[in-house]
Amino acid sequence: MHKITNGQAAIPEQKYLQPVKRLTRKNNNKAYQRPSGRKDCWVNLFFPNTIKDWNIIPQNIVTIEETKSFKQEVLNHYQSPYIFMTCRIIYIPPCACSQTTA
Repeated sequence: MHKITNGQAAIPEQKYLQPVKRLTRKNNNKAYQRPSGRKDCWVNLFFPNTIKDWNIIPQNIVTIEETKSFKQEVLNHYQSPYIFMTCRIIYIPPCACSQTTA
């Protein structure tokens, strides 16, 4: 997500990501709107899931443009004794999104 935001990836930011319309205390100034969906196969895709995590990264880390420094700061932040992260194991079951009915 960092590389997409900083134009270092071959994924066009404007095509897939829309900035939030209103900033909140929880979001950084590079926060994106999460695409909505109700099915697990949609919610657990890369963009909806990653946008949720990206939006809560602190402002001072999100503004770092160099990838190596960004990675190090993210690791330092989440390894802090005051931050507790849960490990997510995602199982994506077959879903009606990709099936056609006859």
